[in-house]
Amino acid sequence: MTFRTIIFIFTFILSFNISFKAMAIEGVYQVIIKKQEQKRLSRWSLGEWLATKQRIALMDQWLALNTDSNLFEAVLDYSQHSFSPTIGGVEVDKSASVYNAKFYLTVLGFEWERDHTSYGPEFEKYNISLRLFGTSQQSTHINLLYGVKQTREKDYGHFESQFFGFDGDIYLLSFLGVSGSFEKLSEEEVSGVKLHGESSSYGAFLELFFLRLYIENRKESYFYRGSNRGDFYKEGTAFGVAIYL
Repeated sequence: MTFRTIIFIFTFILSFNISFKAMAIEGVYQVIIKKQEQKRLSRWSLGEWLATKQRIALMDQWLALNTDSNLFEAVLDYSQHSFSPTIGGVEVDKSASVYNAKFYLTVLGFEWERDHTSYGPEFEKYNISLRLFGTSQQSTHINLLYGVKQTREKDYGHFESQFFGFDGDIYLLSFLGVSGSFEKLSEEEVSGVKLHGESSSYGAFLELFFLRLYIENRKESYFYRGSNRGDFYKEGTAFGVAIYL
């Protein structure tokens, strides 16, 4: 065996030994890093616990506010609306009786309402209601409304107009709250006469189990334009009672 052969064999063995040790060291390093990563993922810290607790609390709150345990709900409502329009330059006391029924299947509802008044247009309306927020009609909630409103007035005839709006309640205490609503009447034309208008209300209520007593300020505006013109304003106080089933 020549000297060159011995040197070659020695160099090969040394290189193999160094490479093997390098791979061994790299393997140990990877094992250590992997173990540290596992420890980091399983590590408990007060900051992470508080953050997780807050996220869970927010999710629980959202579910509590928007999960409906009431499959079916019905509301029967009657109110008396008193107002004083100006007729011939003189304020005259007038009133209207309003009947309302609402039926809900979870978040989707159907509503009917009829108004008998001693002044201005009478109406009857049908609409669907979609609850965007809240678990029932007896919780803080917001409803979107869309439907048809039939308006009758002896001098202007019968109109059937689409309307959209919203209503809702905010509970200040478990038995006390405030309410509000708004409806916009789309313009409708019949025999050369156009009708458009809007209505709104705001008030407060007191609840005793399934019974609600309330007071509201209501405002209604109807505008007739075309071959026959006329404006009707009805603003005043309404007292009502509602039964929740």
